[in-house]
Amino acid sequence: MSIQPEYSIPFPLDDVEIRQVKEISEVQNPVLFNEWMHISPAEFSMIVENVGSFYAGNGSTIEFKPNQNADSASLELYMNGSVYGAILHQRQILPLHGSSFIFNNSGVMFCGESGAGKSSLTTSFCLDGAGFLTDDVTPILFENEKPHIWPKTGKIKLWDDSLKQLEREKKVLAKIRPEDEKYYFPIASKRVEAQPLNQIFILEITDTDEVTFSKVEKVEAFSYLHQEIYRREYLGAMPEAESSYLQQISSICENVSIVRIQRPRSISIRKMHQIIEENLTSV
Repeated sequence: MSIQPEYSIPFPLDDVEIRQVKEISEVQNPVLFNEWMHISPAEFSMIVENVGSFYAGNGSTIEFKPNQNADSASLELYMNGSVYGAILHQRQILPLHGSSFIFNNSGVMFCGESGAGKSSLTTSFCLDGAGFLTDDVTPILFENEKPHIWPKTGKIKLWDDSLKQLEREKKVLAKIRPEDEKYYFPIASKRVEAQPLNQIFILEITDTDEVTFSKVEKVEAFSYLHQEIYRREYLGAMPEAESSYLQQISSICENVSIVRIQRPRSISIRKMHQIIEENLTSV
């Protein structure tokens, strides 16, 4: 019988206890559940085929049971994605699906559908000197009732095409999963404290030839940001978190400039970066 290896999986939060176990804990009195996921207000469990089982409790504890021969990259992907989202929800820390950075002392976040350019544009800005904050999952804290970005990510996930456009070599990078041509690109954030959120850009891909910018009014912005809550489906079991987030999103809409950017499908990362930077500089 082969011996299960011990895995050391990096995680964004250093105050969470992480244990590799033989069997994960059961969620008591789940509100939402199916064959592979159980959720209550304070507990979460998930089974991922060919990867392992995961448990998150009270915003402070994670257990994971790897499948035999599970690869560490896949374990890390789910730990830093779905499980991280559960921990943030249990703490009632609003996680938005977006990537963010500091530009000219302003906190900027890109939102948008998968493939719209959130991670690649954030990388492009950071390679040119912007301060990296988050990728994919952006936790929002509130200080003096104003939204702030909590910089808790240490690398960006990029497809091989984006790496080519940014003239970066993929041979030295780790894949996020063995079967995907998507890679972890390390950009450590130099900031530890939460940074003010000043600008949200909603990226949309269109078949037009021009880049257009349009202000998103508060009612539409509220609806959009609610849809952009990371792992929003968990909230069906977390009514207190849901209620808290509604107030927090309302505060974001009151305090943050939210602009929709419609971008041509074929425009390069660097060209798109240049156009957005001109818009940021002119504000």
